[in-house]
Amino acid sequence: MTNPLRRALIVAGGVVGLCLLAPARAALAYPQFQFSSGTTRCGQCHYSPSGGTLITSWGRDESGDTISLGGDGSFLHGLTTLPSWLALGADFRAAFLYNNVGGPESPEIAVFPMQFDVYARAAYEAYSLNVTIGDRGVVRPPDPSLSGRTGDFTARLMSREHYFMWRPSATGPYVRAGRFFAPYGLRLAEHVYFVRRYTGFNLYEETYNLSGGYVADDWEVHATAFLGIPASLPDFLGAVGIPESGGAVYAEKRFAGMAAVGLQSRIGIASEEARYQGGVVGKLWVEQARLLFLGEADLIREQVPAASAGESQFVSYLGATYCIRGFMAGAAYERFQEDLAVSGTGRNAYDGEVNLFPWAHFELSLFMRYQKPQAVAGGGPDSSAASLVMLQFHYYL
Repeated sequence: MTNPLRRALIVAGGVVGLCLLAPARAALAYPQFQFSSGTTRCGQCHYSPSGGTLITSWGRDESGDTISLGGDGSFLHGLTTLPSWLALGADFRAAFLYNNVGGPESPEIAVFPMQFDVYARAAYEAYSLNVTIGDRGVVRPPDPSLSGRTGDFTARLMSREHYFMWRPSATGPYVRAGRFFAPYGLRLAEHVYFVRRYTGFNLYEETYNLSGGYVADDWEVHATAFLGIPASLPDFLGAVGIPESGGAVYAEKRFAGMAAVGLQSRIGIASEEARYQGGVVGKLWVEQARLLFLGEADLIREQVPAASAGESQFVSYLGATYCIRGFMAGAAYERFQEDLAVSGTGRNAYDGEVNLFPWAHFELSLFMRYQKPQAVAGGGPDSSAASLVMLQFHYYL
């Protein structure tokens, strides 16, 4: 057996073994790489037109050339070459967690596998089938031992994404149908961010969609009609959240390879409530300071027709990230106002994140959050402050 082949088998075997322990996690993109890496469109590095999940050969080259300090970002570190019609990948994350929400069982300390997703794409000319399969595990299983985590592994498998797509070229029109997140918002990697949790894009909230759009070098537009996933579907296709049906639109205009402004809207209607929302996304890259500014703000109207009642909400994110090759460090402020008509219903959070990319395929990430005590409507005692520290190790094939 040749040395390259032996190394490939060792890497693949080790990753598969680790992945047997890992619960699924939404594998979205890092919007911080747009502009800061010299790439202006998220769809350049990902097969998805709006970014996220499986990365293209361009994205793999960027991983080694501009994002990491070195290495070969190709599949399996370049030790084997896949046929042109096939693309494969996988993400594995392990995490150390410190979580203090002020309750009687706080603080919580845990070490656990966080993500295992396997991606496959098969293409014929302009047509492709894209599938993501992962393990929907739990952070705190009743039996945290190795046998406890692996005993029901096959029962926890799920597919968060599976869709057919027609896309004749990297720019121009496209159409896709299946399950995925509709293009909307900043698509931040961590689902704890308010702009994901409260806009319909939390963990496992992917919908079944018919989506299409047009992508150009300096602008893009996406329109999506979606159906909520009913509880009657098997666990392999299961979802959480409100089973809404509706539509979403996202349009982005880019300027001089350094800035972008996006407008967005989403309507989701369920049997007992409806949600109408719209917002704006902004991105600005300051080359001299190596700083990328990201922002999103959404107004949301939740309506309960049976009770003739509703509430207006506001959610926002504003952050700045310092980016150089092999290193990112950022800070952000978040705000969620549950009811704009009622004082004391707002939540404020402050985030910090440090990412190291020492070699292609490897990442170390430190995420920190402090959520201020929330004033309670009606003059009751304030809620407790909450803090979260999470150290992650990320490896992708």
